[in-house]
Amino acid sequence: MTSAANGNQVRESPASPAPGSAPAPREAQSRPPVSVIIPAYNSALSLGAAIQSVLDQSYSEFEILVIDDGSTDDTEGVARSFGNRVSYFRQENRGAGAARNQGIARSQGKYVAFLDSDDLWLPTKLAEQIPMLDRDAEIGLVYTDWAVIPEQGEPEPSVLSKLPAASGYVFDQLVQCGFILTSGTVVRRSCLDEVGDFDEHLSIAQDYDLWLRISYRWKVVLLNKPLVIKKNREGNLSSNLPKTAAERIVLFQKALRNFSEMPRHTRRLIKVQVALNYWDLGYLHFENMSFPEARKNFASSLKYDWTNARSLSYLAASFLPSKVANVARAIKRVLS
Repeated sequence: MTSAANGNQVRESPASPAPGSAPAPREAQSRPPVSVIIPAYNSALSLGAAIQSVLDQSYSEFEILVIDDGSTDDTEGVARSFGNRVSYFRQENRGAGAARNQGIARSQGKYVAFLDSDDLWLPTKLAEQIPMLDRDAEIGLVYTDWAVIPEQGEPEPSVLSKLPAASGYVFDQLVQCGFILTSGTVVRRSCLDEVGDFDEHLSIAQDYDLWLRISYRWKVVLLNKPLVIKKNREGNLSSNLPKTAAERIVLFQKALRNFSEMPRHTRRLIKVQVALNYWDLGYLHFENMSFPEARKNFASSLKYDWTNARSLSYLAASFLPSKVANVARAIKRVLS
């Protein structure tokens, strides 16, 4: 490890690995306390600012790994312009989860921090999070509040002020509301070793899935300050409502299978979430007049939560003639 001119401890930037080459082992003779992993795909316009926000941290004992997920722009050039302050790796385009997993495998820190290439950290983020992990070995993850800067509209200075964010063993709360932003997290490596990395089969809900696995067995703590700036862009993955609902169904069904020993009330909370997401899918099909698909999803919703009155009413409405169903849709819009 070498020390850069600005005092940040970093590794020399290696050449991209040959296809099929094995990642460096997690164990090493000397390791930095924190590994910062930045997945990047066609991020040439935003990556430099993201990297600089890490280099500007008041906490300096970290390595930065940029994992290029098959970019076709000058993402590599931007990453390499920081010289030996950044380690750059390239892979075929396989998604952010696969990029983060390669970063985890190649990194060496006791703690792993994630930063998306279009987000920014405020200067004290790591300096305030790392001592919290150092003080309590039962903490698997520390997360922060964040501010949002949309492409259009007014900035939102605190997102978590409107969400039921919590600290401690927060699995039940997290099931009901996803209040952890990936760019705001620092995770203990031994926690990842226990629960596993990102599920690469998921493209939208992969982070939510990992936070659920962590919170089921580890303490999660909120640093209640907006220390991340998130730039929301129109058309991003999270704005794809059908895919978001479908992936949440998958991750909650996965939780029901994997955490078979969970208390009955927790299992009930998860089933309610599955039902709500099936209702979302059913309503989207109902709005598009795709009544057979709508019925399937409303029926699935009732399978997981037979008390869901909305699913029952819309299931009945889906059997009505199209003109009557259109009236029901119009009334719904007026009342919304």
